[in-house]
Amino acid sequence: MKPVITFALMTLRNLLRRRTIWGISIVILIALFGIGQIPSYGISNEGRFILDFGLFGLEIGALLLAIGLASNIYPRDREKKTLMPVIAVPLSRGQYLMGRFLGAAIVEAAAMLVGCVGLMIILVMNGHNVPVDMLPATGLLLVEGWFLLAVVFFFSFWTSPPLNAPLTVLLFIVSQMSVAGFIKLFPQAPGLMRTLRLILPHMDVFHIKDPIAHGIDIPGMYFFLAMLYGLAYMAFMLSLALVVFRNRDLK
Repeated sequence: MKPVITFALMTLRNLLRRRTIWGISIVILIALFGIGQIPSYGISNEGRFILDFGLFGLEIGALLLAIGLASNIYPRDREKKTLMPVIAVPLSRGQYLMGRFLGAAIVEAAAMLVGCVGLMIILVMNGHNVPVDMLPATGLLLVEGWFLLAVVFFFSFWTSPPLNAPLTVLLFIVSQMSVAGFIKLFPQAPGLMRTLRLILPHMDVFHIKDPIAHGIDIPGMYFFLAMLYGLAYMAFMLSLALVVFRNRDLK
């Protein structure tokens, strides 16, 4: 476990040097600030509007961060020929994957926490209360971001970075569709489409911005089960990524 942690910290330092990550984080904060500056024109539910769009902004931020963090890690290591020396002696392929993933996951967690605090500050500055479930809701979005991070790693082992982003975005969109909406994509085979939709992840379980914005209490068990669901799918995608990685010829 120690080699994985050491490699994760090395990955963390490398990622923090990239301007792309800081750029995405700044864009997220600017977007949140912009949402808070939209005039209410006397509308009584301004706080609900800020919270709703703010959490949506964090969700999109999690997607962009996952792509920005992980899509170039493996291709860059291979291009710079630093991959073979690393996995030849000190690390196995599984340790390489987990080290890279943990480093990126820490960066994503820090960015989401900053975004959550920023949204809280915007709510307070506009005279609105911060919902009790604000942190748990951000936690669910973070788990979704970690799942997307695992997806990006999976795609990075068998496709190029320019193709990685649209494939991840496509899965992100499809995973939020209802069963009926998914069947409409290919109505000639409803049984097949229904089965595929059941297999694909259901990211809608992570999106609770509407209940929170309307002041609806959410049971703690829901947060626990949703996070467990997301972490299980994350582990599944990392397992698939490792299978693909182990079968790659790195020469």
